[in-house]
Amino acid sequence: MEYRVLGNSVIKKDVADKATGKARYGADYLFPDLLIGKILRSPVAHARILKIDTSRAAALPGVKAVVTYNDTPRHRIGRWVKDRPILAWDKVRYIGEPVAAVAAVDEETAEEALGLITVEYEELPPVFGIEEAERPGAPVVHEDLAKYECESPKFHPHGNVLSESSLKKGDVEAVWKQCDVIWEDNYTTPVVHQGFIQPHETTAAMDASGKITVWTSTKAPFIVRQSVSEGLDIPMSRLRIIAATVGGDFGGKGTAQIEPICVVLTQKSGQPVRLALTREEELSFSFMRDATKSHLKIGAKKDGTLIAFQGQITYDAGAYADLADHMPSSCFLLHGPYRIPNIDITAHRVYTNNSPRGHMRAPPAPQPVFALESHLDMVARKLNMDPVEFRLHNAVEEGDLLPTGARIANPGIKETLKRTQDFLRKEQKEHPQINTGWGVASCQWGGMPITASGISRDKRNNASSAWVKINDDGTVVLITGATESGGGPITILCQIVAEVLGVDYDDVSIVASDTDGTPYEFATGGSRTTVRVGNSARLAAEDARKQLLDLAAGKLKIALGDLVVAGGRVYVRGQTQKGLSIAELASLSIDERGYPILGTGAELRRTEGASGKGEEDWLDAPMHGTHAVQVKVDPETGQVTVLKYFASHDVGFAIHPQNVEGQIEGAVSAGLGYALYEEVVIDKGRSLNPNLSDYRMPTTSDIVPVQMETVEIPSRTGPFGAKGIGEPPIIPVAPAIANAIYDAVGVRLTRLPMTAERVFLGIKEKRG
Repeated sequence: MEYRVLGNSVIKKDVADKATGKARYGADYLFPDLLIGKILRSPVAHARILKIDTSRAAALPGVKAVVTYNDTPRHRIGRWVKDRPILAWDKVRYIGEPVAAVAAVDEETAEEALGLITVEYEELPPVFGIEEAERPGAPVVHEDLAKYECESPKFHPHGNVLSESSLKKGDVEAVWKQCDVIWEDNYTTPVVHQGFIQPHETTAAMDASGKITVWTSTKAPFIVRQSVSEGLDIPMSRLRIIAATVGGDFGGKGTAQIEPICVVLTQKSGQPVRLALTREEELSFSFMRDATKSHLKIGAKKDGTLIAFQGQITYDAGAYADLADHMPSSCFLLHGPYRIPNIDITAHRVYTNNSPRGHMRAPPAPQPVFALESHLDMVARKLNMDPVEFRLHNAVEEGDLLPTGARIANPGIKETLKRTQDFLRKEQKEHPQINTGWGVASCQWGGMPITASGISRDKRNNASSAWVKINDDGTVVLITGATESGGGPITILCQIVAEVLGVDYDDVSIVASDTDGTPYEFATGGSRTTVRVGNSARLAAEDARKQLLDLAAGKLKIALGDLVVAGGRVYVRGQTQKGLSIAELASLSIDERGYPILGTGAELRRTEGASGKGEEDWLDAPMHGTHAVQVKVDPETGQVTVLKYFASHDVGFAIHPQNVEGQIEGAVSAGLGYALYEEVVIDKGRSLNPNLSDYRMPTTSDIVPVQMETVEIPSRTGPFGAKGIGEPPIIPVAPAIANAIYDAVGVRLTRLPMTAERVFLGIKEKRG
C-alpha cells in the first residue's frame, strides 16, 4: 500500500532545536535564587547507620538545606519491587548509597558542607559475588525483602534471591542419550554503563502554593511522578514532572534516581535546586546493566536438529534492582527463536552489595543471547554444519507452539537468516585471509503475547494514551506523554497522525512529556514506543477523523462512505471540489457544537481490544534479526579488528527508513563496546574505572560501516504493520564477534568483554 507520509524519511521534529542550541536540557532551567545540590554517599558497602550529625554543615554560611532520612517519610520506592529508600535510614547496602544531601549557593560551598557531615557506621559482612550471594548462610542484603511491596503476584523472594523463573517442556534428562552431539559451557558478562554523554540532571522549584515542578532528564515523567509522590507523600496534583531534552538514554533514564532528593532539598530550602551527577558518580553509582553468569548444555541429532536444552542464568541485581521482573523473559531469551522439544531453563536475580542495577538497551537480552548464540555456534561446528543452515534448520515458523504456551505469528527469523546467507555467499567467494574469520548470530526480542490493539496484558507497563486536537485553521496538535529520548519516536507519531488525517506532516505539532499537560504514558522504551504509542496516536487521529467525517456528512448531506479525507480536505469521492477544508470543519465544530475536535481514541481502543479477544495466546510481531561480522585477529597481541559488518532485521514496516538505519547503526556500535571494550571493573563493591579514560567505549575510529537489509513482514498489531527496532540490533553483536574470533583463531571466548589481553591469553593457552 502506498502512503503519503509514512515510509518517508521526513525531517525530525526536534532536529532544529538541537542543531541551533535551543533545546533545553535539565541543567538549562535557571532561576535567580537557584541552589546547587550535592549528595553525601556511603564509603562502605554494608553497614548499619548509628548516627548522622549534620549540625556543622547546616551552620556553614551559604548552606540553605541539609537533609537526611529524618526529612523523608519511611517509604521505599522502585519500579517493580519497592526496595530502595530515598536516603538510607536503617543501613547502607552499597558503596555510594545516598545518606544525606545539601543545597548551597554554589558548588564549592555544597562540597565543603558534605565534608562537615559525620556519619557513624557499624560495618556488616558484605556479599559481592553471585555464587557468594546464593550460598547458604550468606550475609542477607535485605532482611525484610518478603515484606516489600511488589507489583508481581508471583513475588516469592528468599535469602538474597529477588526473583526466579523457569521454563520447562518435555523431558530433558530422558533424551540426552539420543543426542549425537552435546556441548556444555559457562559464560560470564560484566556490568556496563549505558554510555550516554549527559549525566542525570534535575532542577526542582516550588511556587507560592507549595506545588513543585521538576525538570529532569527522563524518558518516563509519569514513572518519576509516581515514585516522588509515593516516596515523599506528595499528592500528584501538587507535583508536576516535565521531561527536559534527554542527552542520551539507552535505558538509563527511565526511573526516579536523583529527582526525589532534589525535591526534598527544594522543600526544605524553599528555593529552586539543581542536582546533577558527576561522571564519576554515573560510572560508579547509577543503575547500569547487570552482570551475569550462565551455564548451558545443548544436545542435537547428527542432522542438526536440536532436541535438548538445559540452561541456567543468574543476574547480579546489586543492592537495589530497579528493573521489571525480567526472569520469565530471560528464560525465553535463553531459549531463542528455535524449536527445541525438550528444555529445562531457569533464571535468577540475586541481591549483592554492589551498586544498583537497572535498565539498559534490550534488558535483559544481550547476556543470555551471548551465551546461547556462542553455544549454538559450537554445536554447529561439532556437527560440521554451516552456522546459518544450522539456525535455519531449527528456526521457528508461523504457528509454532512456544514453551511459554503462546503460538508465534509473523516471525521474520528465517528471512533475516536467508538475507545473511546471501550476503555471506557473495563475501566468502574471496580467498580467506590468515587469522580472519566470519561469525553469525541471531536474536529474538519481544516475548509476551499482545492483543489486536497492540497492548500487552501487562497493563501498567504498557499503559498508553494520546490526544489529537484539530485547530480551527486546520493544523493539528498531537498531545502525548511520550518522550523524545533520541530514537525518533516523536517524529514517527507525527507521521502517523498526518497520514490518518490527510494533512501535511509540517502541519502537525506536538506537546509532549508533561504530567500536567499530557495524558498518561508509561514510558518511551522497550522497542514498543512505535507500536504502543503509535497505536494510541493512530486511534486518537482516527477518532478526530471520524468527527470530521460526521460534520462533513451532515453539512454536505452525503453518506459517510462516500467521503474522502485527503489533502487537508473532506470531499465527495470523485468530486474533489465538492467538500470542505479541515479548517472549515474545525471552525464549524466550535461554532455549531460549541467545542473543538479532540480525538482520544478511547472508544476505538475498546472496540479493537474486544475484537482481539483470545489473541493473547499468540506472540505477534516478535522482532527478529541476524548479524554477520568479519574480524581479523593479531595473534601476537590479541587485537581484534572488525573488517565488515552486516545486519538484517525484520521491522514490519519502516515508517521512517532513515531512523531505522540509525537505530541499527547505533545499536551495533554500542554492541561493539559491549563485545570488545566495556566493563565497569568492580573490586569489593567499588568501581575502579569511573571515568571515560579508563572506561573504554568505542570511538569513531572503532566504528565500522554497517551494511544492512531490512525485512518487512507486517505485524497484525503494530500501526500500519510496524514492529520495534530500537533494541534488537544490540543483542546479537557480541556473540557474532565471539563466533568470528573462533573462526579466525580457534579460540572460544566465554567472558565479555573480549579484550585484546583475553584474546591473547586464549591464543597462548591454545598453543599450550
